[in-house]
Amino acid sequence: MLKRLNTFQKIIFMLAILLIPVIVIYTYSNRVNTKIIQQELIQLTLNQQHFLVEQLDMISEQLGRSAYMTLADPNALMLQSQSITAPRFENFRIIDALEHHLRLQSTSFYWQYELALFSPMTNAVIATNSNRKYDLSYFQNHFYTDWSYQKLDAPGGGKAYYFIRHMTKPFTLDQRPEELGLILEVAIPASNIAGLMEQFSLGRTAEPLFYHPDYGIIASSKTEPASAELYKEVLRTAKLESSGHEITKVDGHNYLMNYTESNWHGWYLVDFVPLKTIVAPLNHSLRWFYFIMALLMLIGVAFAVVIYRSVQIPIVELIKGVRRLKQGNYSFRIAIKGESEFHYLFSEFNRMSEETQQLIEKVYVGKLRVRDATLKQLQSQINPHFLYNNFAFIQGMTQMGNKEAVIVFTQHLSQYYRYTTRTESSMTAIAEELQLVQNYLEIHKMQIVRLTYEMTVPEDLLNLTIPKLIIQPVVENAIVHGIETMLEDGFIRVSGQQSDGYMVVTVEDNGAGLAEDELEKLQRKMSVPIEDENGFGLWNIHQRLMLYNGDVTGLKFKASPLGGLQVELRFRIGYEEAGTRMDKDIMEGL
Repeated sequence: MLKRLNTFQKIIFMLAILLIPVIVIYTYSNRVNTKIIQQELIQLTLNQQHFLVEQLDMISEQLGRSAYMTLADPNALMLQSQSITAPRFENFRIIDALEHHLRLQSTSFYWQYELALFSPMTNAVIATNSNRKYDLSYFQNHFYTDWSYQKLDAPGGGKAYYFIRHMTKPFTLDQRPEELGLILEVAIPASNIAGLMEQFSLGRTAEPLFYHPDYGIIASSKTEPASAELYKEVLRTAKLESSGHEITKVDGHNYLMNYTESNWHGWYLVDFVPLKTIVAPLNHSLRWFYFIMALLMLIGVAFAVVIYRSVQIPIVELIKGVRRLKQGNYSFRIAIKGESEFHYLFSEFNRMSEETQQLIEKVYVGKLRVRDATLKQLQSQINPHFLYNNFAFIQGMTQMGNKEAVIVFTQHLSQYYRYTTRTESSMTAIAEELQLVQNYLEIHKMQIVRLTYEMTVPEDLLNLTIPKLIIQPVVENAIVHGIETMLEDGFIRVSGQQSDGYMVVTVEDNGAGLAEDELEKLQRKMSVPIEDENGFGLWNIHQRLMLYNGDVTGLKFKASPLGGLQVELRFRIGYEEAGTRMDKDIMEGL
């Protein structure tokens, strides 16, 4: 596959081979780092949640111990006595001491909370929140031996949510407050939990929540209400265990949800961490990495383009030039642009091509001159025979007293020799060449009575300039090889027409003709160097036609509809000037 690529494509391919593994490895490393960071964040968050849950449990345990100490206080035990309701100084001192103890206890912890001590036996009550009415019916409707989340009267008026738990003396699990001696109510405002969530979120991108499937969520003041509702919807459908994490969608975005169950019955500490905050730095570095890789690729492509323009294109031009020379186009020259390492090479190539063209043209023209000279020599040998035949015909007609035939014959003969012996120009009009052919045919017609001919060439083509003595040899070939050897009447037709930018002159006869394989053999001989034992006439005409037309268009041989041979001579219209110049060069050298 690489063998089919050019230098530019190979450089791009090598750049891709170098950069793709780096990109794959870095991308894989980035994904692994993302997973590791995610796992570390999950573990860190769960550890923080466990710590916070332990704090909540410790607060619950401290409150429990403090409450039992309060229930064991001698002054608290006095509330069970019916005498406590009597307006005595001792009773006022006991009540004052209990109120002071409750206020001190409610403010001695990290959280402020509310305490209420009630005796169902005497209906005596001491509370830190004077807005809430405590009596036996209250405790019958609100009695919780474990933490419960309720909406109660707040100290400043209105309603607020509290975590409530009741501790009794004696200890009981029965929901019968009227049978107890003392009941101590501990009410922790939910705002304390919200404040704890706010502190827990400091310096973190997570949204911490305290969640219960029945009571909803407690969020920090920084959490948007709309976001809190979205979190609640997600938690409502989630299956929470004692502890864990999962990837979930909130409002179309991926979040990492970590959760831990607390000892506060049914409550979970939940964290929502947007995944984009985890992977944002890594994605940022990954984007920079891709940008740098793309920049390197562009630099590599630019480098490849420079190499391609500086090296590959000149090499391609040089290869093109070599191929043109191989095809025989020695006139091709490489265009030299700017100064480069290839300047000298191109100059030498052009010089070599020019010298080769000149050498080939000299050799080729020399060969044509030799062939033409040989043809002239052969014609000079043949012409006496033609002349002897003519003299014999004149002698015979004279002896027979046919004076008119002699006069007509000598007129045609004189016109024929006047045309062939005129050497001032190697080019002629087609009308003059056809006049020569007519004189030649008339001479033979008077000698061969059975010979007839026909000449049909459009008048608009008669003024075209063509090489001299180029049609007559073809007609002569038709007579010598086609008509003279047959006993029947002979017929020769010379016609002309215009076709595809060429003027086509067709010479055909009704002679014996040639077989198809002989036609192919004759056509091939026109394009190979002539051998000594072969004829020169048709080959010479073929070469002169190609030189005149400036291409490979020469003689074409076909089977004639008349039965004999059909020969086509094609003359390129509009190319007379070049043909004249080239033909003159040959003729002047003779």
